Amino acid sequence: MEELGLAGIPTAPEKKREVPFAPFGTPIAADEVEKRLSSNLYKQLADGNPDFVPDAISRAQVYIGTILSWLGVRFNLDNATVREIVLMQTIYELHMALGHEEAGREYRKQMYNTVVAAYGSFPDSDNQEQIKVPSGAVVRPPRNPRQKRLDQARRFTL
Repeated sequence: MEELGLAGIPTAPEKKREVPFAPFGTPIAADEVEKRLSSNLYKQLADGNPDFVPDAISRAQVYIGTILSWLGVRFNLDNATVREIVLMQTIYELHMALGHEEAGREYRKQMYNTVVAAYGSFPDSDNQEQIKVPSGAVVRPPRNPRQKRLDQARRFTL
């Protein structure tokens, strides 16, 4: 850097970009998740921590928001289908946080099936057909009306 004469030039500190995330609609509260589950299961999943359920709701909203943006659907929590999907993903997140993978899998399947039924698709990173997006298309040029005569002339030899 010194050979180039660039030493001593002040640089701006690199700032981490924060992506604002604010879904539209009425926020989902822990009470709504509690109504979905039996009281014993909710106590077990909440793990006695008042911040546990809101954290799971936040993780579910980020995940579902990403899926809906891929599908081109507006993330509006006042939409009954979107709200249902976020609630199912929240319960899945609660199960996974406690290591109940098998119990949470049912909620994940329900969420997946609801997204496919409502929007017709689900982003799948294993499906290479979805990942490959053509950047252009090769089109055969229109046939020259004199092409037949040109081909005959090329075949003619002495």
